[in-house]
Amino acid sequence: MFNGDLLGFVTPWNSHGYDVAKTFGAKFNYISPVWLQLVPTSQGTFQIRGGHDIDAGWVRDVRANSTIVRVVPRLIFEQWSIGHLRQVTSSEAELLHMVQVVVDFFRGEGLDGAVLEIWRQFGGQEKPRLQQVIKALSTGLKEAGMSTHLVIPPGVRPFPELFDKYDFQILQPYVERFIMMTYDHHHATGKPGPVGPMDWGLRNILLLMEHEDNDNYRYKLLYGVHFYGVDFRGDGHFDAIVGHQYIDTMKSVKPSQFVLSSGINAEYGASQGIRT
Repeated sequence: MFNGDLLGFVTPWNSHGYDVAKTFGAKFNYISPVWLQLVPTSQGTFQIRGGHDIDAGWVRDVRANSTIVRVVPRLIFEQWSIGHLRQVTSSEAELLHMVQVVVDFFRGEGLDGAVLEIWRQFGGQEKPRLQQVIKALSTGLKEAGMSTHLVIPPGVRPFPELFDKYDFQILQPYVERFIMMTYDHHHATGKPGPVGPMDWGLRNILLLMEHEDNDNYRYKLLYGVHFYGVDFRGDGHFDAIVGHQYIDTMKSVKPSQFVLSSGINAEYGASQGIRT
């Protein structure tokens, strides 16, 4: 039995996740529906979009099956430039306004916290300002009885190290859980292969734990596991597929069409050429 915390993302591109969250909600500590975007609308103002996607009935159903599960929607920072980041962190009034917009919205919807997705968008630039925003949001949410969680990118090749052990050390007092994106490995290589190789994922964990103090907070780090595969087309493009799509594909392919099969890849002939 797994004794660590579990967070499940519910995404619009796999709507079955809504049913899974209701049925198995008791097995999770956190459910994070991918609903919301924080957008700068004009100088000094901010807006949370995606509120129309919130399903209060579904939230009630998820909570009805568990006394511990918390609903913490992802809040992605969209349409933010370096200029927006510098502006909001250079004005205490603007920063406090942004925090209040987020706190008021999440409290008004009866949510338990937020999963922030902000780090990767800035490509490792302006780290002190990013830390300032995350600390301010965390403080505001905590005062309102809500938690803060942070999506962080992997830092082992083929990905650049955008979030390092020092960032973890600085932010861990403010972040309840860090969600590491140990998947989409194929995006960086552009080649057929595993979506989230386990050995690569382990190296990402160990990289953050190199700092002498970080190992005490290893429990705060959640390892991202993908529940999808990838169909690589012969033209170099690829599509994400979930279980039923994989089964449908395998049913449509005759045994004679298979070119090569291994533990992680299966090549087969299709009308578009060889696919993996």
